[in-house]
Amino acid sequence: EAEGIIERVTPRLQHANSAVVMSAVKVILSYMEVMAGSGGASADSIRNLTRKLAPPLVTLLNSEPEIQYVALRNINLIVQKRPSILENEIKVFFCKYNDPIYVKMEKLEIIIKLVSERNIDQVLLELKEYATEVDVDF
Repeated sequence: EAEGIIERVTPRLQHANSAVVMSAVKVILSYMEVMAGSGGASADSIRNLTRKLAPPLVTLLNSEPEIQYVALRNINLIVQKRPSILENEIKVFFCKYNDPIYVKMEKLEIIIKLVSERNIDQVLLELKEYATEVDVDF
């Protein structure tokens, strides 16, 4: 039953409305927990679902700053539970010079949660760049 619901919700990951996308992600994550807990799903099907969630979440970061912030707050919660969803997408969380300070701070928190031995050099270079940045607030 959970797989059927996920199958019906998955097309909503491509919706133009960011609230619809976030709701679809929430539903899929909830049912992934159910599937994993009941032992009804294989590791492959969970892995496939995990792969499907990253692109829509990354796309939300191309929105205006206010929507970006809401998306980042939600992504922060998602990464706490399932860091594997975005482990290969750390670059999209690197701060842009014109990001508002509240977006930069959220991105930093997510970067800290996603850092691993594989990407530590990349992250350290980026943090070094931030340290020499002109933005006094940051």
